[in-house]
Amino acid sequence: MTTWNNSVLNKDELRLAKREALLREAVTAFNQRGFHATSMEDIGKSLGVTKAALYYYFPNKQALLAAAFDHVLNVAFESLESALKAGGTGYEKLKATIRGYLRETLSELNRCVVLTEEHALIPKQREVIFEKRDRFEAGLRELVREGIADGSIVPCDPKLAIFTIFGAVNWVPKWFSTEGTWSSTQLAEAMAELVCRSIAAQPVPILVTDVSAG
Repeated sequence: MTTWNNSVLNKDELRLAKREALLREAVTAFNQRGFHATSMEDIGKSLGVTKAALYYYFPNKQALLAAAFDHVLNVAFESLESALKAGGTGYEKLKATIRGYLRETLSELNRCVVLTEEHALIPKQREVIFEKRDRFEAGLRELVREGIADGSIVPCDPKLAIFTIFGAVNWVPKWFSTEGTWSSTQLAEAMAELVCRSIAAQPVPILVTDVSAG
């Protein structure tokens, strides 16, 4: 039997749900129009609420952007931790991290696109986000070093490799559409294979050309 208490959100859950809806709508607007061209009023109109109501959840646009960054980085660390637990070679763990990161961010209304708006953060926010991002990238570089040591990745500069790979990965939502032939899960798999192939010691001979039937 389902009780009333189990079927209705409590006050904290309702506030969190509204905050998440606002964040998703804001990120969608930032992606479509750009951060500076989007106002709090624009976001409020798309949600059918007043601009004043938005300030209950976020004091300004920069706070919205910082929350989006934080969310993306949480997803990044979760993907890395999941790959580490699964084990395998350095290459396999790197590919799994990228696949998980893309799968989650693409299914979250393309939140990782906002990573191109880092200049819009205020200095204090930027410092916090950059420290977290640097820790994540350090973890990825360690996987490259591990892969070089175990023979699954060709000798290369780990920092350059990760900058190049994630430069491509973070641009995917700029062109990917869920209305296309490929699902976000399929694209995540194909993209992870594509970008990681560049440093693989034993690259696959053929890349996926059509995952629509997968």
